[in-house]
Amino acid sequence: MKKDPRRQSIRRRKWKRWLRYQYVRVVRLNDSPEKIAAGLALGVVLGILPTFGLGIIIAVFTAGLFRVNRVSAVIGTFIMNPWTATFFWAASYIIGSLTIGQNLPETLQLIKTVKSHGDLWRSLLEQRLLLPYVVGNIMITAGSAALSYVACLYIVRAYRHARKERLERKAESIRGGRNPRTGPPAGP
Repeated sequence: MKKDPRRQSIRRRKWKRWLRYQYVRVVRLNDSPEKIAAGLALGVVLGILPTFGLGIIIAVFTAGLFRVNRVSAVIGTFIMNPWTATFFWAASYIIGSLTIGQNLPETLQLIKTVKSHGDLWRSLLEQRLLLPYVVGNIMITAGSAALSYVACLYIVRAYRHARKERLERKAESIRGGRNPRTGPPAGP
């Protein structure tokens, strides 16, 4: 069965549009850049940790508790979704296995046998594989949270700085008698 390139293009555009929407939502939040970035990092932590579908609810409550931005915390939980879950599960187990010194080929073979979400948890519990998963998950969570905090802080500050400069240029051009949209006024 051949894939229709038009449908793939539409899906790609929808995905890009959704990402752009999330970006705009974050940078336009009415809060300090530090609180927005901390909220996003908190959401990433709760998104990657196995919260069993309660990540968004927990994010709202913990964001209020830590006094960080709730909206950015909820957006951060979207890091774990059906497209990224398998990556995070496998990476958690691989990194955890390497950290505690387990055999990598055996680890990869086990990951290949997991067919569904239920199989993953059954395998983890029955074969005493929970420790490598937890160790790897904590490492990935910490790294992802730190990276998301720094990236979000930089992006929000850069957006606000560019916006401030743009507004200052516009105000100066208006004070100087020129309309930024139409150009200089008509002279005598």
